[in-house]
Amino acid sequence: MAKSVQRVQLDNARKNKDDEFYTFFEDISAELPLYKAQLNGKRILCPCDWDESYNEEIVYKEENHIIRTRLFSDNGTIKNIDIEQTKKKIEKDLNFIKCNFVKFLVSHAEDYGIKSISVSGYNPKTNKGIRFQDIDFTHYDLIITNPPFSQFREFITTMFKNKKEFLVIGPLTAIHYKDVIPFIKNNQLWLGYHNVKEFLKPDGSTMKMGNVLWYTTLDVSYRHDKMILTEDYQENEYQKYRGYDGLKPINVTQVKKIPYNYSEEMAVPETFLQKYNPEQFEILSIWGGSELFLESGKRTFSRIIIKNKNPQI
Repeated sequence: MAKSVQRVQLDNARKNKDDEFYTFFEDISAELPLYKAQLNGKRILCPCDWDESYNEEIVYKEENHIIRTRLFSDNGTIKNIDIEQTKKKIEKDLNFIKCNFVKFLVSHAEDYGIKSISVSGYNPKTNKGIRFQDIDFTHYDLIITNPPFSQFREFITTMFKNKKEFLVIGPLTAIHYKDVIPFIKNNQLWLGYHNVKEFLKPDGSTMKMGNVLWYTTLDVSYRHDKMILTEDYQENEYQKYRGYDGLKPINVTQVKKIPYNYSEEMAVPETFLQKYNPEQFEILSIWGGSELFLESGKRTFSRIIIKNKNPQI
């Protein structure tokens, strides 16, 4: 089976230690405001996004004098921003801050009621900085970043191990990682609202990554919205899959075609996860790859296997 473009990109990044790409400000400013209330009072850390151009002269001034505070931690690997001082006077030109996560959070710190912002990163080629695996997360409440995709599964595992809330960017293929699937099935991990289509490379070029989304433990509104189902189940209109994992679900080609009166297993597209209400549906399994076959022999793409908790029969 041929690898997807995204899988090839991730394999190359892992091999070459080259998955350093930056999120565009437009993608950050589209997603983060939707969690505004949940950022209030939070000590936020942005790991994996540190660049040396970020310094205290750029961050804040007061009465035309540079405020010298402990911007750096003792080991010089995590930079801390004094939000109270930043509120007094933020430099009007934030374009000097290259990390767009920090740029957005600093510019909205007062309005959002953010308690503190810290930023760190690690360069595997120079061994400079601090790896996310070595951070003491007890000092932070919420992690917001674009982690290295080649280490995404370890990043997610690290977040849950440290019991941290997070809002991060990752590849759609991650929903099929065995380390990630349990968190989705147990309603601990959700997809965000937007897709991210391209990134900025250090050399100034852009890079398209296929299907990339936000992953979060924060509350998302769609999980509380009941999906309105209008399709009446007719056996001749829904093919069944061959048996996998002891399941033999019907194939639902589009989320809007989920029947309201079917009580058994259904295989729906991955886009279902951005509409998933755990009070209405149950996720039974996540099938990956393109080796899925219907009883007719037709091959299909990845599917989410679900059941309607309250079918109208």
